[in-house]
Amino acid sequence: MKNFIYITCLIIFYSLQIFAQLNLPVEPFEQIKWKNLSPKWHITEYDESMLSDSCDGYNYFFNLDNDPKKLFIGNEYITTYYLRGKRTTPSGHYLVKRNLDTGVKIWSVREDHTMTGLRTNITRALFLDENTNIIHVGLVPLHTYPIDPSGFLSDLETQFSKKVLDLNSGLTISSYFPDNADSSVVILPQAVFKYGPYNHLYKEGNNYRCIYPVKYNDKLDFKLVSQLVDEEGRRVGATDSIPFYEGERFVNFTRINEDTFLYIESKKLTDSLIFNFVDKNLKTLKKIRIQETIPINDMLLTAYQHEKLIFTSFDTKTDPFEPPVSQVVYDLKGNRLMNAKIDLEYHQIYPIPFFYKRTNELFEFTLYAKKISTGNWDFSMNIYKLLQDSMILISSFKAEDPDRFVYVNGIDELPSGDILLEIQENNMIWKENKYQQDGNARAMSTMRVSPEALGLIPVSTNTEFIADQLNLYPNPSSGPVRIVFPNGINEGKLEIFNSSGALVMSRDFDKHLSNFFEFEGLPSGMYLIKAIDKTGKSAVGKLVVTE
Repeated sequence: MKNFIYITCLIIFYSLQIFAQLNLPVEPFEQIKWKNLSPKWHITEYDESMLSDSCDGYNYFFNLDNDPKKLFIGNEYITTYYLRGKRTTPSGHYLVKRNLDTGVKIWSVREDHTMTGLRTNITRALFLDENTNIIHVGLVPLHTYPIDPSGFLSDLETQFSKKVLDLNSGLTISSYFPDNADSSVVILPQAVFKYGPYNHLYKEGNNYRCIYPVKYNDKLDFKLVSQLVDEEGRRVGATDSIPFYEGERFVNFTRINEDTFLYIESKKLTDSLIFNFVDKNLKTLKKIRIQETIPINDMLLTAYQHEKLIFTSFDTKTDPFEPPVSQVVYDLKGNRLMNAKIDLEYHQIYPIPFFYKRTNELFEFTLYAKKISTGNWDFSMNIYKLLQDSMILISSFKAEDPDRFVYVNGIDELPSGDILLEIQENNMIWKENKYQQDGNARAMSTMRVSPEALGLIPVSTNTEFIADQLNLYPNPSSGPVRIVFPNGINEGKLEIFNSSGALVMSRDFDKHLSNFFEFEGLPSGMYLIKAIDKTGKSAVGKLVVTE
């Protein structure tokens, strides 16, 4: 009897614990902060009006990678996010308009599946019409929400939706939502992608051009399809298509200008590439065949920026399971401009490439995560500069909040040269007896940052950059110093010597967490700084301290 009572009490106790975990109070939202990073403004999108069943109670924001892109109108911009809920929380989209100078919100609009017959309206694209109204194009899964709980991942068949909003107020002028029983409406593939974009949508007069790959399983027939649809998603004219090689892992396609598109084939057996320039009906305009002197592997067109094609190459020939990765850059004439190897040892995910037009240089933004102990992590944003055959860490900004996984989600270069950075903040949850991220974004942050603050453009220095030495910015300095360490020197000890050779200061460093240092109390003068890695490798640099 005692054992029965004991077991019953244990069951009640653990049941109460589980119930308490499910009903944890929602902690007040706090904006993430970055050490040594001073943005011109910093805002965070989160939905305080709707609480989800996530661990911390906040709704999920999810950005559709680089598509749709932001709309920039004068001194304002409009962006959109996808709200991904669970069975008990609505999914939908969120639009917001902000001032570029201040980040102040002008208006915002949210829509979830409770407003659209339990069918999630996923943002696909944003356009401006001839009256400068916003056109919001969405793809709507065929099934209702209870049948398809995500509405985002599992239902690959969608229909077309359209909403026109007033630019100044965000109010809806007109809208069309598809009937899933209407067989005359074209069924389109899902809007998001696993391996590169596989649904491209462009405005064409009053209609919309959809270009996407299709695999006909019964025939093993692989085609790239171009289909024009009207504003209700009904087919206009004929469907055009071209075949593509079934062995290709990625279908690389992008728009060059209003009338010209580019489809790229990678031939791994012959180490060659084919640039197929096609029109909107996929008719060939020009072909460029490139016989490479480097191995051609699984090539993903990660970005097309400033007439540069930026590929992420996965060397599956060397290792099919954990392939070495590199960034390969071509111009539109097929000339290879760069083949830089990417060191993934210190990266949580594949880095996001960014071609900075002002300096004509390629950078990488990524996350660094360092586990200190159970449930205790340090995170930082790392920025690398790509050289011809390698990459070097130029800036690392530590996140002050240890409870959030943070990812760079979008990078935009403004006409002034400033950078608009979009950061996804993921939840940290207790699962399987350990802390881990649940893959859902708690919030989305946006910062406007100067290129000097990010390290894209070096501030004043009196020395030339030397790759195997410590490079310090600014130099001379009267405050914090950013140190660019040589590759191979990652974590260890800094030693500071005065002009007489005496050791005056030492401190530990981990350059991936932060490469900003303050040498308090040093009198004006010349100092030698020596970095000693844990492996024994060392490098030196000179610093001039001023009042």
